[in-house]
Amino acid sequence: MCKFSHLLCLSAMLLCAGVPAAFAKGDTLTIATAASSKTLDPIATPDSFTHNIMNQLYECLVGFNNKGEIIPLLAEKWDVSPDGKTFTFHLRKGVKFHNGEELKADDVVFTFQRATGPDGGPIRAFSNFIDPAGLKKIDDYTVVVTTRIPMPSTFLQTLAHTWSAPVSKKAVEKYGKDYGMNPVGAGRFKAVEVLPGDKVVFERFDDYYGEKAKVKNLIIRTIVEASTRTIELESGAVDLIIDAAATDVSRIESNPALKIIKVPSCRVNMLGFEVNKPPYNDVRVRQAMNLAVDREGIVKVVYRGFAEPAAGPISSAIKYNKQNSTPYVKTDIAKAKALLEEAGYPNGFKGEILAPDRTEMIRVATVLQENFAKIGLQMEVKVIEWGVFMDIQRLKDHEPFVNNWWGGPPAMDAFFLMTPAFHSKAGHTNRYLYNNPEVDALLDKGASMVDGPEREAVYSKLWDILNIELPYISVVTPFNLFGAVKELEGIIYRAGSVQNFTTAYFSDSAAK
Repeated sequence: MCKFSHLLCLSAMLLCAGVPAAFAKGDTLTIATAASSKTLDPIATPDSFTHNIMNQLYECLVGFNNKGEIIPLLAEKWDVSPDGKTFTFHLRKGVKFHNGEELKADDVVFTFQRATGPDGGPIRAFSNFIDPAGLKKIDDYTVVVTTRIPMPSTFLQTLAHTWSAPVSKKAVEKYGKDYGMNPVGAGRFKAVEVLPGDKVVFERFDDYYGEKAKVKNLIIRTIVEASTRTIELESGAVDLIIDAAATDVSRIESNPALKIIKVPSCRVNMLGFEVNKPPYNDVRVRQAMNLAVDREGIVKVVYRGFAEPAAGPISSAIKYNKQNSTPYVKTDIAKAKALLEEAGYPNGFKGEILAPDRTEMIRVATVLQENFAKIGLQMEVKVIEWGVFMDIQRLKDHEPFVNNWWGGPPAMDAFFLMTPAFHSKAGHTNRYLYNNPEVDALLDKGASMVDGPEREAVYSKLWDILNIELPYISVVTPFNLFGAVKELEGIIYRAGSVQNFTTAYFSDSAAK
């Protein structure tokens, strides 16, 4: 017997019958994502789920247009020194933070000082390139930033990521350790309620300097289970779901009230190792496990074809990848067993695979568990809540883990995927404790070069080294899948990890 109202019962019956529900549109956009974070402080975490949320309330000095070109945002213009190391930013006048304070040079210098200081460890992969001694305020609207090495183009691209978004100095000083729950940015939306693990509620910031948001309210909900996100989309409780399950694509496409958006992604679904931890400190063990992976099976079973087998450490969406020229590793059980025997494990060993509490990752871990059993490895899958999972990856002596490696800002450049993952000075984003001086030197060289054949040769060599040493095993590259109500427009869906939803609107409703 139905215990709810007749109206709710009727809605449920219509859904079961395949009739689309009436969607609430207009002033409020509700988005469902698979995970959230404990903080909305840009320098406190590198994970993409958190930055996807933060990107709605912060704005950076520069950004990207639809062609991937750098454009001015909070900095209306900039100058770069001939040696490619000194950047002078000229700030827009009259830009307001959400607390009503005007954004000035003091805030920008303070932002970079935080990022390069002790609190900036989680995003060290990017802030490490800044020379703290080269941060200078010229006047209230002019800031000089100096990099440790020449970065004539790549540094500007790093600044399009929310790690560098200016924060209000007064707000950080006011809230102290609680700033992450009371974030103050200069974007189109301001945060009015932050409930970690549940939702973040935003309101349109009407003092935004540019074109205002077309909806008044934005809600980003955390819904861990992919199938539940789909159900919420079908019921009208949410308007957009991030990371739609591949198994639900046909279901969403068959609903006349909904649409699916498929975008080739920069993601690499991988199995990461702490490379100093036995038995994984032996490269032969990692190579054997690489040979046991059934990539085609994972594409078919887990992603229903919405992925491609990964041939190396960066995806086919990234500049300087060698996906097309490098065959992906095919399963070779005999060779894998021979490598294990050579490494001293003729009978295999017992171990663990850590997986975050996300449907897709659990399925990948389960298939890998079956793959590794064929070479004598008994790998127990342990599912861990997202926030705890991220903390574990940053610690020494962790077990192998499955995750998607995204990296960097929206720029589709190898620098932004490889440097955070593999540079020994990258901090928390080098979750493998990988340390190879040759790789460090090549990454620094690639960061300082302009595009062309010589720079391509640097990343080609990095690709080859990393495919041998395997700090992580590249498994597959999934598509970015979004499910949305048909009326939702205005969003440019990107291959990168961080999306911007502040330009969204519903086609049958006017902004109010």
